[in-house]
Amino acid sequence: MTDFSSIDPQSMAKQLAGFDVQTLQSQLKTQKARLTAQQNALKSLKSGLTDFRTSLTNLNKTTSGMLKTSASMSVENMAKATTTSDARKGTYSLFIEQLASSHQLAYNDLKDDDVKNATGSMTIEINGNSIAIDMDGVDSLAGLAKAINGMDGNPGVTASLVRTGGEVRLMLSSDKSGEENAITLSGGPSAMTSNVRTISAAQDANVWLGDQNNGMLITNSTNTLTDLIDGVTLELNQTHKAGDAPLRINVGVDTTETQNQVNSFVEAYNKLIGTLGSLTASGSSSTDRGAFAGDASISGLRRELNDMLRTSIDGLDITQFGLSADKDGKLTLDSDKLKEKLTDDPGKLNALFNGSDGLLKKMDKSLDRLLSISSGDIKSREETNRRRENELSDRSDKISTRYDTAYNRYLQQFTRMQSVLQQMNNTASMFGLV
Repeated sequence: MTDFSSIDPQSMAKQLAGFDVQTLQSQLKTQKARLTAQQNALKSLKSGLTDFRTSLTNLNKTTSGMLKTSASMSVENMAKATTTSDARKGTYSLFIEQLASSHQLAYNDLKDDDVKNATGSMTIEINGNSIAIDMDGVDSLAGLAKAINGMDGNPGVTASLVRTGGEVRLMLSSDKSGEENAITLSGGPSAMTSNVRTISAAQDANVWLGDQNNGMLITNSTNTLTDLIDGVTLELNQTHKAGDAPLRINVGVDTTETQNQVNSFVEAYNKLIGTLGSLTASGSSSTDRGAFAGDASISGLRRELNDMLRTSIDGLDITQFGLSADKDGKLTLDSDKLKEKLTDDPGKLNALFNGSDGLLKKMDKSLDRLLSISSGDIKSREETNRRRENELSDRSDKISTRYDTAYNRYLQQFTRMQSVLQQMNNTASMFGLV
C-alpha cells in the first residue's frame, strides 16, 4: 500500500489556496499597474502645466515684461537707476543739487535728573500729527526713549540713546526724510526744549532736469525718484558741486536680456508641448502609446495653445518678432529678426505678450480648465484616482481574506486526510501488507 504519510498539509493548502485567487490577483495587479501609470502621467501633466504657468507669471510681471530695458550713467555711484519694461529710449541730464535727509535732533545737556524732575507733558509733532508724553511717569533718559517709541499714535519719530565722550545723550530721529517730516518740540521744562542741537536737517532732494538754475527744478521728500522718467526709478546717492556737468542717463532696450526673455518663453512652451505630445501619443510599432492617448480634454489644450500662437493681437503676431512653429507645434526664434523689430519699435513686444489682453495672460487663463484647484480637470481626475486606489485596496483585502479562508479549509482537509492515511498505513502494517 502506498505511504501517504509524507504529505505536507501546509504546502498543499498554500498551493491550492493560491490557485483559488490566482486569476483575481492577476487582474488586480493589472488594474494597479494601469492606475499607477495614470497617476504618474497625471503628475507629469500637472508638473508640466504648473512649470509653464510659473514661467508665464515670471514673464508677465507688472514692472517686468518680455521687453527688458537698462540705464547707464556718465558718472558711477552718483545715482542708481532701475528700469521697467515701460522705460523708453532717451538721454536725460540731471544735476543733483541736494539730497533729501531725515530730521535728527540731539539733546546736549539733558540728564536723568532733568527727566526725573520734569512735570507736565512734552509734545512731539511731525507733519501735523503729535503725541504728548506725560513726564510725571518718566524718571530717566532710557525711560523717556521707551515712552516715546512705545506711544500709541507715534507720528514717526524714533528715540535712541547715543554715548559719546563718556556722556549719554537722547537723540530724536524722524522715520521719514523731507521738509514736511521735520520734528517740532514743545512743552516740558526748559531743559527739554533748549540746548537741542540739529544733527541732520529735514530737507527735500533738489534735482535739476538739465543744467543747474537753467533746467527744471524737481523737489522730492526722498532720494528715490519714481515719477521723473517713465519706467525709471532713480536712487540718488551723491550731489554735484557748483559748476559740475550734469549726470547723463542713457535709457534704452537691453537686447540681450530681451532675447533671453523670449528664449525663456520658447523653452517653456516647447517643454510643455513635448510633455503633452508624449502623454497623448497614439503609439506605433516604434513608439509607446501615451497614457492620455485619445483624451479630448488634454489634446484640446494643445490645440488651443497652438491656435493662440497664430492669433493676431492688435495687428501683431509672433512671426513679426522672429518666432515660428514647426509641424509639431514647437517654436524656434530668429534672433536677427527679433533684434530688427526691437530697433524699430520695441514697445510692440510687450503689446503682444504682456498685459491683461496679451498672449501670456490668455495662455495662463487657458490652463485654468485643468489646473483650477476648485473645479479643474486635474483635481477631478486626482479624486477619481484616489477613489479607485481605495477600491483596489479594498479588493486586495477581500482577495487576502478569500485566500486565508481557502487556505484554512484546505489545511483542515489535508490534515484530516493525512491522519486517516496514517491510520490505514498502521493497520496495513499489522497485517503485513506493507
